[in-house]
Amino acid sequence: MLRRIPATLMLIALLLSPASGFDSFWHAELVHKVGDEFGFSEDARKIMQLGNFSPDFFGPVSDFASSHLSDKSQQALSQYQANDAQSHEAAIFLHFDNLAGQLDSNARFDYLFNQLLQNTQKALADFGKRSGLDDRTRKTLILVTLGASLHAVQDFYSHSDWVHEDFRNTQPGLVQLPGNEVRAPTWFEFRAKQGDPSKWPFQTKSGIYPPPTGVGETHTHMNHDNSRLIYREYETPGQPLLSQAKYHDSGDVPAQENDATAIAAHQKYAFNTAAAASSEWVKKIEENKDAKAAIDSAKVWNLKLNDPKLVKELDAGLLTETALSCMAGKWDGEDPPGDRGVLCKTVLDQSIGSSAAKTSNVMSAIVGVFTREAFPFALKYTGKFWDVHRNYHILQALTQDIATQSRTYQLTAK
Repeated sequence: MLRRIPATLMLIALLLSPASGFDSFWHAELVHKVGDEFGFSEDARKIMQLGNFSPDFFGPVSDFASSHLSDKSQQALSQYQANDAQSHEAAIFLHFDNLAGQLDSNARFDYLFNQLLQNTQKALADFGKRSGLDDRTRKTLILVTLGASLHAVQDFYSHSDWVHEDFRNTQPGLVQLPGNEVRAPTWFEFRAKQGDPSKWPFQTKSGIYPPPTGVGETHTHMNHDNSRLIYREYETPGQPLLSQAKYHDSGDVPAQENDATAIAAHQKYAFNTAAAASSEWVKKIEENKDAKAAIDSAKVWNLKLNDPKLVKELDAGLLTETALSCMAGKWDGEDPPGDRGVLCKTVLDQSIGSSAAKTSNVMSAIVGVFTREAFPFALKYTGKFWDVHRNYHILQALTQDIATQSRTYQLTAK
């Protein structure tokens, strides 16, 4: 069966449209937008997507997904992560969650943003100039590192109440987008107009993680990760799956409970803001000439022409990412709407019903076989894109002077 895996991956790649992405839906879309704007090749963008997934691969998505895996697959995943415990420890700091109640001032958020920016620039510049690296490893390191840093930036706009503030009557105010949509200003846009964050008229908050019982501002209540704002409340006995819209009823585009249109608009407002912040992040990174040179050297990488073996590893990595996201209920919620749910249903049910298109039934069979029988092999087969974390300490480099060994932030700002 293992000999059939490469052909399986190629067929999966043909069946999935590039726009759908392979990460959790919204992160994948954000990375796709960055790739398009800055002229990344399809292969380079996909590697950046895998890097973007790494804070979840070494963190919550794999943790949630493990309960849906067979004993053999669960053991393989646990062993794989145990072999890189340092990445698992660093990953928790790349989601802008309020760990240990420490994010209690705008100055501390500002410190995290600026330290992460310095760390990203330094890591990219180092990988770009480091001697002794072969070309494929160098490019992989650059793209994975950039993707991982983008994950943290994007999560600020999902896991905080930034989009709950009233920006309409402030400078720089709301930004008008096509289709009558708007976005909030980014952190750095607002900072450029308003100056010192400690003097702003509001205090930004992010969701407490892990979510404690009896506290309103938990990660569950505050995040914007899926389009319907429905989450399993891990802080509540029985872990009920509930709408969290009532915690998102403020700001310039508020959600309203039992109003699907308002809920979707609020989540899209957060997404649009994160999209602008992702673009801004790459531009700020490229203010460092060595970091920019590193990105330029990797962003037009065409594996299909130069490294067909690595194409198969990339496809395997993307498929593994998709399977884990779906099993964890982290593609676009536990029951993704419309077309977004088709792929996850194939992974979870191995069948999507008689009404599905023929290509989807083919996909169902392929993904089902892959998920049930070959998951341990997939982790080994995608080694180039996961093993760089253990071998080159990417997440640890990004969290330098941010993380401590006691799972608390190292914050010099008060």
